Amino acid sequence: MLRAMARMAFQGVLPGRRPSLNPTNFVTSIMTIPAPSSELVQHYLVWSGAGNRYGSALPPHLFSQWALPAAVQVLEQTRYRLASIINQGVTMRVNGELPAGQPLVISARLASLEEVNNRARVAVEITSGTVSQPDAVIGTMHVSFILGRQENKADRETDAPIEWRSLGQWQASDDDGFRFALLTGDFNPIHWISLAGRLSPFKQKVLHGFGMFVRSYEVLAQSGPVREIDVRFLKPVPLPSSPLRVQDAPTAASGETPLRLLGANDQLHMAGHYRRDGGFRP
Repeated sequence: MLRAMARMAFQGVLPGRRPSLNPTNFVTSIMTIPAPSSELVQHYLVWSGAGNRYGSALPPHLFSQWALPAAVQVLEQTRYRLASIINQGVTMRVNGELPAGQPLVISARLASLEEVNNRARVAVEITSGTVSQPDAVIGTMHVSFILGRQENKADRETDAPIEWRSLGQWQASDDDGFRFALLTGDFNPIHWISLAGRLSPFKQKVLHGFGMFVRSYEVLAQSGPVREIDVRFLKPVPLPSSPLRVQDAPTAASGETPLRLLGANDQLHMAGHYRRDGGFRP
């Protein structure tokens, strides 16, 4: 993660021009990484709220630790400046367990790319597993790059009336950005340095998008396994935060259950949907 962040930073400050066009074909990145240490995994389980829920397996969302390094090898092939990347959401499908203590096979490929309204929206699919089950967890990072002045539009939840119910809540402390950085290697200063946060567009420290995803996922997991989840990050969680409520709504005919994360004054931080029965329908 630290090497990936350094490459992203150097690309932004070193001389040289990015290609004017994206390649016709993107190369898939494949790597094998050592098993995460048991000490790191234990700290991660405590921070996420998972406890001993996964037994001898890794929590599926631990892929956040190697997602960015894998994705960078694909994103470096684009014409965009990586220093301007915006993490907009994540999709995760759980096909099996990631066994603890075993090396992991990781692959990353371009899933989609479109340029609309002076913004490039890119999805990179990261597949994590072992030699015996290489597709145990499939995660997709949804990122964007601003290419020019945009229309004043924002992603937002539908206005259709929905009957929401609360599943649980969690709260971020002042040092949660630093703690999550220690667990994943994502040391972007806006998450753990007060001055950097105040100078950012958010005017204060904020939690990583993956951080609010992980904590919210574990609230869902208290009621049973979640097989697939797809969320978008709409508003960063401030550090420290007020109590944050994880809510869902009645399951649709498609089998998808709406999901959202609400903060103080009903601010919407994250929205999407999930399934417990093995994946979304096409």
